[in-house]
Amino acid sequence: MSLQFLAVLMATGGLVRAALAKTFAQCPGNLNVEGFGRTSIVPTGWMHPDKFVGLHIGSDGNEVAPALGSRAYFAQSCTAGTYNPNQYLALNLLGKRMRYTTDMSDLGCGCNAAFYLTNMRQNSNPSECHDYYCDANNVCGQSCAEIDVQEGNKFSWHSTLHGKRDHGGLGKGIGGGGAGWNGPRDWLTSEYGPAASCVDTSKPFQVEVAFPADGSCQLMAMEITISQADRSDCELKLAIDNYGGMPEMTAALTAGMTPIVSYWKSADMLWMDGKGADGQGACAADKPDDCGKWAKFSNFSVSAIAGSACVSKLTDQEPAKPGLSETESMATTTSPMASEDTIGKGVGSFDIPLQVVAPLGFIAGALSTSLLYVVMGYIRNRQSQQVPQTPQMRTLQHSMASSNSLMSQAIIVEQREAEQA
Repeated sequence: MSLQFLAVLMATGGLVRAALAKTFAQCPGNLNVEGFGRTSIVPTGWMHPDKFVGLHIGSDGNEVAPALGSRAYFAQSCTAGTYNPNQYLALNLLGKRMRYTTDMSDLGCGCNAAFYLTNMRQNSNPSECHDYYCDANNVCGQSCAEIDVQEGNKFSWHSTLHGKRDHGGLGKGIGGGGAGWNGPRDWLTSEYGPAASCVDTSKPFQVEVAFPADGSCQLMAMEITISQADRSDCELKLAIDNYGGMPEMTAALTAGMTPIVSYWKSADMLWMDGKGADGQGACAADKPDDCGKWAKFSNFSVSAIAGSACVSKLTDQEPAKPGLSETESMATTTSPMASEDTIGKGVGSFDIPLQVVAPLGFIAGALSTSLLYVVMGYIRNRQSQQVPQTPQMRTLQHSMASSNSLMSQAIIVEQREAEQA
């Protein structure tokens, strides 16, 4: 393969990648957070359009539904295709509580829908994910404090506090374990799970996380309460109040933490949903191929804890502006495969939106032009090359040249004889 051909292929690949990036780098829209206002949603993955996974914002702005394999951040604003840590929300939740509704009815063993907080706005390194993501497990090469409000599926639930270097953290909830150990057992599987007595996870349910703090605004606990509207007589509660890294958690919340939603799967999720040594967990084996297409989070709100001794400002940031900017005009989705009509239908049930037609045409034109250029270059290259001569060919050419010389001499003799006559 010639260097010229390789150069054309590389140039074409760059054009295609740039066109794909332009196609998929769309801001999904704004989510309503009662008590703060609109927050923009910024998805990860713009730098890798060939691997990009989208998410959906409800038409009323009250629901965000990450597709399987996606992650997204709450932000003050969104600039399509560009990551800026200063745009991420930084909320001080000391003395406050957040509420939301989650739907994990299609998430079985090996599926994980997460809502959590990290110090993304304070991270000045783009990280290996190019979007300034950081967490306590150094997933993208950058570490920071992490508060897992929710990691779970319809069989398990974990809430965990993590210091910057504390990968395991301190967690509570239900589910998980292996042959020689158990995950948290704060609730029973008969209380939490499909058709359970208190929280039936085959339906949406409500989550409340509170961060009570003392008069000097030092974090005292993370308190979780989950319930369902049609079962007002039953709530499941837990509190993490004995974590050794409370001062670090206080500092992280005071600086302001960015809310994050994600949805992922793994064949190695038994740490969260496995049966454990006591057999009280739900999952004997994880089945990630059975995970549903979407996790759903909706009806977010934030408010002060009544009578809190800690009075702090939520943030100095302003809510996102209403509506979508010109760069956010791709309806309510970051992916042409994630339109409102296709939720629950799976990949393949979609129409190509108008915003994708032009870039696809550009890609096709670039490929056609590049192919034509390669073919013409090949033809010219062949024409410019001299055909190798074998000894037989050289002998033939020499003989032909000698014959031509004899013929020329004969013609000259004939002309002279004619003149003398």
